[in-house]
Amino acid sequence: MTRRVTPLATALIVVSGLSLFAGPFAGSWGNDVLINPQANLFTSIDSVLHVDYSFGGLVGASESEMYFVGGFIWQGFGMTGRIGGFDIQADLLFGPSTADFIYDQAIIFTTIAGVDIGFYSARLSSAVLGGPAAGSAVRLARSFGKVRVVSTSEFGARIQDEDFDGITIVHAATGLYKRYVTNPIVPVQSGSNCCNGGLTGEKLVVSGWSFGCGDDVSSTLYMDRAGFEFVGFKMTGVQTGISWVVLDLDLTIGLQTKSLTLTPRLNLGKTACVDLYSAFRPGPNPASVVGIESYGLGVTCSWGGITVKDLSVLNTGRYAITTPRYGSAIEEIADAVKNGHDYYPDYWELLTIEVKGSGCCEGDLTFFANTYFQQSSSRLFDWGMTHVEASVPVGSLVLRGSVEASVTGLEHAGIGVTVKW
Repeated sequence: MTRRVTPLATALIVVSGLSLFAGPFAGSWGNDVLINPQANLFTSIDSVLHVDYSFGGLVGASESEMYFVGGFIWQGFGMTGRIGGFDIQADLLFGPSTADFIYDQAIIFTTIAGVDIGFYSARLSSAVLGGPAAGSAVRLARSFGKVRVVSTSEFGARIQDEDFDGITIVHAATGLYKRYVTNPIVPVQSGSNCCNGGLTGEKLVVSGWSFGCGDDVSSTLYMDRAGFEFVGFKMTGVQTGISWVVLDLDLTIGLQTKSLTLTPRLNLGKTACVDLYSAFRPGPNPASVVGIESYGLGVTCSWGGITVKDLSVLNTGRYAITTPRYGSAIEEIADAVKNGHDYYPDYWELLTIEVKGSGCCEGDLTFFANTYFQQSSSRLFDWGMTHVEASVPVGSLVLRGSVEASVTGLEHAGIGVTVKW
């Protein structure tokens, strides 16, 4: 395991340390307790301390996370703000329980002559699967009327966007994770402080243009060191001749693969929307299509701060509903496994009720309940599991509660409190 800290990390620690003598301070301290009633055991005791402190035009942050399982897992530092004509963001993560440096990233934004310029740099230590790795990327963007052109040059790092996920760092013992925008993908060579130089990838995106009956069209071209990787086209709001039915098209063509996703959307007004998830089924060769498969149905209704959403998987052999951590969306199982997304293999339908409103003390009151239904069951309505969470502000406190029950009984009950200052 490496304990080398990059110059960026060193500078961040020094600046953050000096800023402790600045001010003003703001922060929160949250504690959560999770109990398994069936076993009469504490399954989780979590404590998270977050402190923000201002100095000049910058805001520094420190976040310490301690858990019942794993101990002192994360210690993070951050810094955001503006220096002259540059917006900056820096993040640094340690694993205190093993005394390891884990990850750092620096992001700098500016605008010159109408061109938005972003510089991204990150390093991952050998204490994490995939490390040690390092890299950077430069993003240039310019708008021409409604059309926007974005060029991303990768020098060993990828940036989170519609095609790439950024990086997720997972603590193996607990399953807890951290997500960051910049993903270093080039290994650090033995005996070197950094990666081999040179361009590792180039991505060009042109969006905001219209074509035929589509309201918004975007195209993407991506190449790596080996050459062409893929080209993609996305078209939203395609008119069908029926005022309440529009289509979204997503076409991706690679060297040896081609995928085309068609999503019809039924617009029933401002308060309700119906999504029919469909995809073209390829034939025996990449240029042929044998039909259209509808694999999911989504219905969303919103009014007065209340949102009701229902998702149904019509083809449970190929598709599943992801966990709330990964958006509670319908995803192909093969893609979920490839991307490392958790999903529910036994549930075919999800009903969500979410309520958001103003609390009594300048805070937000939230409530949501997820109810899942099993694929094969002899019980009424195939009910499988219900998870409920609520958050209520009371003065400088935020009170939280959660309950999860399944067909086997009450799985867990949790309470929590966060103090803000």
